[in-house]
Amino acid sequence: STQSTGDSVSEGKSFEFSGHLQQLMTSALRNYHVENGFLPERVIVFRDGISDGNYNMVNTYEVEQFKRAFEAMEAGYDPGLLVIVVEKKIRTRLFQSEGSKVRNPLPGTVLDSEISSNNLYDFYLVSQQSNKGTVSPTHYVVVYDTVEFTPDQVQQLAYKLTHLYYNVAGTVRVPNVCLYAHKLAYMHGQHLHGPAAPELKDKLFYL
Repeated sequence: STQSTGDSVSEGKSFEFSGHLQQLMTSALRNYHVENGFLPERVIVFRDGISDGNYNMVNTYEVEQFKRAFEAMEAGYDPGLLVIVVEKKIRTRLFQSEGSKVRNPLPGTVLDSEISSNNLYDFYLVSQQSNKGTVSPTHYVVVYDTVEFTPDQVQQLAYKLTHLYYNVAGTVRVPNVCLYAHKLAYMHGQHLHGPAAPELKDKLFYL
């Protein structure tokens, strides 16, 4: 089973990076500890909304905030950390050949060679089926990794999370947590103008 918890803070306008990630990570870890009685051995972050060329900023600015949150939890706490940038707005399209014809790849198709970067740990994943037009893959870039999952494990995790969005019976294009974050951010900015009540943090009230 899965359980979601959400928290939000206000940032400056048109700023891609958050200066409140230590606060948000600390809140998430405390919620995890309350529910399970212990802290997680691994923390996996799917980071949406980063443009090309800003991957290093995630490492130097955001990962350091996560590490400070770990240090603040308890002495010696140092979980494995995996940070994956999720990119939807790409021009890449994938096709599968069948004799003289081409078709859209089936959901679950992964491409991690040929067109992937020589300098990045990245892959393309098709998670949805399209019966009209061309299907759009999602580009995943691993920017930080001390969890040391195999590439297959990372790809399978990303694909499985596309099945878990609450409002859709099938798959969505990105991991469910990315859509939850978008919905919560929109609710915060357009309607709440501040954090939700604490008793709502473990509810999907923003869907």
